[in-house]
Amino acid sequence: MGYEKRRRMLASAAILGIVAATPASASATTPVKVGGWTVYDGVDGKNPAACAAVLPMGGAFRNGGNNELRLLSDGRAWYVGTDYNGPKKKLEVYYGFGDAAEVATFTWDGSSWLMLRLDKDQLDAFRGNPEFAITLGGAEGRWKLAGAGAAIDKVAQCSRDRGLKSAAAAPPPPPPSGVVGKGCPAPGSVRSVEGKRPVKVMFVNMTKAPLDIHWIGYQGERKKYQRVAPNSNVEQRTFATHPWIAVDPRGNCHGGVMRGDPNDRSEGANMFQIWD
Repeated sequence: MGYEKRRRMLASAAILGIVAATPASASATTPVKVGGWTVYDGVDGKNPAACAAVLPMGGAFRNGGNNELRLLSDGRAWYVGTDYNGPKKKLEVYYGFGDAAEVATFTWDGSSWLMLRLDKDQLDAFRGNPEFAITLGGAEGRWKLAGAGAAIDKVAQCSRDRGLKSAAAAPPPPPPSGVVGKGCPAPGSVRSVEGKRPVKVMFVNMTKAPLDIHWIGYQGERKKYQRVAPNSNVEQRTFATHPWIAVDPRGNCHGGVMRGDPNDRSEGANMFQIWD
């Protein structure tokens, strides 16, 4: 066998060896910085085409270190999560934007992340809120969300580039139209102020339609938190100085503006029955 032929065979064998030894995640492209976020692809072991935006240093949970926040699209849905080295199981976790919080079940993803699937309104909330928080294992992590909208758009582009058909980011919420539903407060007339007196409230839907429970933020903006079906109820952690409204599918409000009172110890305190 001639020298040149042997050289070509050895070179081919070397290339094949490199390919065989390369992990699937090596197909990921170079991470891209978007403000304080870093966008990665090939981050999900179950779906190597998944893309995610990661924000570091949110707080210390059970693993004793600064935890990352991850916004991930796997081509079917969007998720938010944090790395966690505690029990490998589903956990009830407090999370929310600013001082308004709710409880949801976060699921261990099989590696080291606790993740929650997001709906469109929740994904939109990352665009318009300054901060996101998770309380987990007796400790709290908080992340500043500056640049989150651009990071979400970059993840959506990354997903499209990798052939994920349904990973387009939810569009930014439209600007207020100025139309106020029946029974709703005028825009800007009601606002949250600094939260220092926590209280748990309950919303009871006594109407015949589903109601969306909205928190009214510090600038008078609405943020949907929960949906309560007819003849059902939901609990919500909040603060005494934070107003809430209940909005039906037509955009009309029921029950007026609702605020909890942590000093009220009477029977049925902080339970808001919402009627037609």
